[in-house]
Amino acid sequence: MHETAIVQDMFRIIDQVAEENQLKRIDRVNFVIGKMMQVVPDLFYFAFDAAKEGTIAENSEVKLEFLPIKMKCKSCGKEFLIDNNVFYCPACQNTDLDLIQGKELLIKSIEGE
Repeated sequence: MHETAIVQDMFRIIDQVAEENQLKRIDRVNFVIGKMMQVVPDLFYFAFDAAKEGTIAENSEVKLEFLPIKMKCKSCGKEFLIDNNVFYCPACQNTDLDLIQGKELLIKSIEGE
């Protein structure tokens, strides 16, 4: 369950942002996660709920936004989204691809006072 490790790392950032902005509480944390990171939403929510206990984010909610996997074919240059974990170019069937999007793991915003 790598979601726990991800959440723990994210809480270091959340705590730092809260301190820098002198927040008294955090109401919501919005994440952007690429599908290539293979984060399971229910496990992420569970890990976040466990990690937030006793912190400035104790009563916060979390929102996850998932970005699709986007690739570019090194042979023909076509850009496309990966569907059903099929990693080949739909135009020329080449499997030599560059990842354009899908490995993101970031905090989009932190809301609070």
